[in-house]
Formats: sequence, structure tokens, C-alpha cells
Amino acid sequence: MTKRLLPFLLLACTAVTLNACSDDGSEIGDGLEIFIDDWEEVLRGPADSVETLSIGDQLTSDNFANRGDIEVTYVEGATEIVVEMQRFTVAKSQGQADEAFGRMAAWTYDISSPSKPDPTMDEALCFAEETEDCYVRTYYDGQIQPTRDGANFRVSIPVGWDGDLVLVTEDNLGQGNYPDRSDVSVMGLAGNLEVTLDSGNVAVKLDPSMQHYAGCGSNDACEEMDHAPDCGCTEPTNIVVENEAGQSSNVTVDLADPDKWYTVQLENKGEFSASDDFICTATIDCSAFADCLIDPDFENVDYKQWAEINYPGEPAIAGAGLRIDVASENCENVEFVDDPTGFDIENGVPEIEKRGDLNVCVNCL
Repeated sequence: MTKRLLPFLLLACTAVTLNACSDDGSEIGDGLEIFIDDWEEVLRGPADSVETLSIGDQLTSDNFANRGDIEVTYVEGATEIVVEMQRFTVAKSQGQADEAFGRMAAWTYDISSPSKPDPTMDEALCFAEETEDCYVRTYYDGQIQPTRDGANFRVSIPVGWDGDLVLVTEDNLGQGNYPDRSDVSVMGLAGNLEVTLDSGNVAVKLDPSMQHYAGCGSNDACEEMDHAPDCGCTEPTNIVVENEAGQSSNVTVDLADPDKWYTVQLENKGEFSASDDFICTATIDCSAFADCLIDPDFENVDYKQWAEINYPGEPAIAGAGLRIDVASENCENVEFVDDPTGFDIENGVPEIEKRGDLNVCVNCL
């Protein structure tokens, strides 16, 4: 997936021409450039001490918004979770950019609701004794985080880590002619996943060894009991991807193993009619599986498709396969900037593509 590294400016000042604004609303003027910092390692610790890893957030209390891409890779032979951060901003000089970078830092605590860090919170730092979850946010050291400031996250996780992964980001639309979309990529997923974003794109590839009940100690016994309801595990592994109201995303989920039992639900929730030529599709590649039953209610519906794949039969309960639940709230042409290099933030012309297509496949990523 092509990474989006581009931030947005603050809302344009009230003027005939588009000019950027400082935090107090005054005009900065022409000559603005995109500045992207180097990658910096901000967190490292033993993966087996973490049950839930949460990366990124939307704007909370005028702070903590990353507004960037999130890239997660499960790495063979690794034992630690490693998080890297890459700050970005828009400024008139490297000096101004460095000042902005100096105000942005990684916030890493076992605290679900972020707040200004202080020494009394040290016992809740990620990987501290008796912590089990880790929340990673972008913290801005100031009263209000400027909309031009944010960060990308790059995460390495050991292959087979079956903890819960929660990823949240948002687009930065501070200046209309510079649409910075934030994408999400997860390669080698082995546990539960929740993704929430705006109109970025998403690519998820499952580990072919993913367990049916990720994180449940009775997974193997349940497999041997043909997924009987009383086998000791209650919830199958869940992969959920959704975006905010009115947003459109292309989403691809690569199941990697065609032999597992899956319950798949794809839906574009935009408004369509029978006469629409412009439509987004929901596609399950049934040809990749030995047994793939499409819900007949949606068999001829382009934008919605549900399927039960490789259902093993009783005593397993239909609909309790590895759950893939993917939705796009809309279907529309989306403007985006693919590469910040050399882009004129005042006069540049963004690219445009239809977004809202949903796809489930095997070995396509």
C-alpha cells in the first residue's frame, strides 16, 4: 500500500486567496512546505506482556490526533513489540518545522482515556509491572494541536502474537486542495482487529495459522470438538473495519488460508438505486474456497455480500466462523495526494479515485 505522509493546513484564513493560518488565526503567508521528520523508535517491550495494543486516536480534548498512516507488520523471530513514529507538519522553514516536531511526542500508557502526561502516571507506562494493555497516541505539548501537525506510526509485532489490535486514525482536511488521507496496513494478523478511519484505504492480510478463537486457551480443544458451543471458547476471532459517517474507503482482506471456516459480511452503506451507474462493489472471491455459500438475499446486490465459508456442520453454530465484518459508510470519488514530494500545497491538483469497494480474497496481498 502506498503510504500517505501528508498533513493538512489549518482552515484557510478568510481571504480571497488560500493562505495558511497560525494557531491564533493570523495569516502565515506564502512559501509553505511539507516537512516530514525521520522515523524514531518510541516504544519497545515484550509482546507476551500485552493483551491489547491500541495505536492512534482521533482528536480528543484538542489533542492526541495522529492524522497519519498506521502500518503494522508481524515479524518472524521477533519477541518484542516495537513502535516507530514519524512526525509531519507544514511550515515556512526547517526551523519552524523543528519547533513543531519538538512539541509532538508519543504517549504510551495503559490508560484508555488520554490526558496530559505527568510523573504520577509512570506506573501505568506501557510494559510497566502489572500493566497488560498499551495505548499509543500522538501527544502535542501545547493548548491546541494544530491541524497541520500529526504523525505516522509503524509497528512491528512478533509473528503469532494473538492479542487484540485496535487502530484508529483520521484524515486531515484543513485545506481543501490538499486532502491528506490516512491509510491502514496490517500484514500477518493473528488476533482480533478493530480499524476505524475516515476515507483512507485499508489492507489486511491474515496469518494462515490464525486460531479460530484467538487468545482462548481452549482453542485446540474446540477444534477437536468441531466447535461445539460448550467447548470452552465463546467468541471467534473478529476482524472489524469501519469508517466514520459519510466516509469512503477501499478495503481488502486477504484470508491467506482457504481451508478455515469464515463468516464474512461486506457492505457499502451508501445510498444506491437500481438505475445507478456509479456504484461500489462488495466482492467475496468464492472460487478460492471449497465451500462458499453466499446469502441469497444479497446474491444479486452489488454493494452488499454475506457468505458462510467452509461451515463444518453441527455441532458448530452457523455464523460463528472467523468473523470478517467490513463496511464503508459511503461510495464516492475521493480526492487524495499520494506523495508529498514536490506537491504545491497552494496550487497543486490532487488525484481522484472511486472509494468504497470492499474485497475478500486469498493470497491477493
